[in-house]
Amino acid sequence: MSSSGSTCAWPSSHSSSGSTGRDGEGSSPSRYQYVHPQSLPSSAKVTSSSYSSLPYSPAVAFLANLVDVMTPIAGPDEEGSQVGEYTLGKVIGHGGFSVVREAFLAEEDARVPEGRGLKAWTSSNRRQKRAEKTEEGASEDEVDEMVVAVKIVRTQTGADDNDRIQRMLDKEIAIWETISHQNVVPLITVERLWQHTFIFNELCLGGHLLSYLTKYATTALPSTTDSTTEAFSTEPSSNGLSEDQARVIFNQVADALRYLHEEKRIVHRDIKLENILLHQNGRWKLCDFGLAEYQEGADREACQGKEDSSGEGEDEDMVGGSLAYCSPEQLRSCHKALRFPSTDVWSLGIVLYALLTGRLPFQDVYEPRMQYKILNGQYEDPE
Repeated sequence: MSSSGSTCAWPSSHSSSGSTGRDGEGSSPSRYQYVHPQSLPSSAKVTSSSYSSLPYSPAVAFLANLVDVMTPIAGPDEEGSQVGEYTLGKVIGHGGFSVVREAFLAEEDARVPEGRGLKAWTSSNRRQKRAEKTEEGASEDEVDEMVVAVKIVRTQTGADDNDRIQRMLDKEIAIWETISHQNVVPLITVERLWQHTFIFNELCLGGHLLSYLTKYATTALPSTTDSTTEAFSTEPSSNGLSEDQARVIFNQVADALRYLHEEKRIVHRDIKLENILLHQNGRWKLCDFGLAEYQEGADREACQGKEDSSGEGEDEDMVGGSLAYCSPEQLRSCHKALRFPSTDVWSLGIVLYALLTGRLPFQDVYEPRMQYKILNGQYEDPE
């Protein structure tokens, strides 16, 4: 090509001048002929009007189909998805291997109006629907089932600990569905869809006891959900709740534990401020049965079923729970999970201490030293 850019190479099926064909004499045929840009017809430009007159191309139809195939589809665990009788709402919490969302009963007369987003509609419509149900004479349980919480656990296919997580989940559901007490968050229903398990339970809008207590304590209590190394000042604080307030909360949680221990023969094994929720009717309720077990020596057939043959025993050595609430006997058990009511009673005592003082009795940035304090009862006496 010329460096001036006045000519361009253009493929041609014709031989150049002087050629006599492939078998003829003369110079060999040329694959290109040189055409001046100005010699190209103006009709070679494709416009919007000329595009529609182009011949049909099968490739266009094929690529158009790929667009539909590649369009992302909302997963079954995303906001707006329909699961059973409920529509999933916003995320309100996270667990170790789960996410918690709001969910709304998908009644025929309570569908999202066209043109309005789910989030906007539910926030403005929730109170109205609850009020209507109350006026109609619906029971408290029926009203509560309109807006619920759903714990979503996704099966990690191929993950090393997937079988263990699934066994723990099945055991949690088996234990939880047998419980019915006014101070325990009730399980409503369970749905299994694709690689997800959806556990629907009552929604407590008042939050957990830790957040409630920090409103009254000048020294903030750390959350023990993620780490036990979040320390706070051990200076004496008189900004816990009053004895009357603490007594009301303590008695309700203690009654729930009495029911679990004596009537159901169940040990919760994870009693802490974050697992005590405030219902909108003012009642405190115990939640989260992910670590719950039947008591040592109790009949656990209802919980285990056929799981003994699938490796159920492998999970019995897992302690779990939060160190700040852990009992001395649990620490001395050489990492074997204990199934005795006394471990729950110790944890409940930690909760009572926090209610009255605004702080936890045992805490330290260095975990082995914190264990030593628990084993030796080294804590500051409340004023």
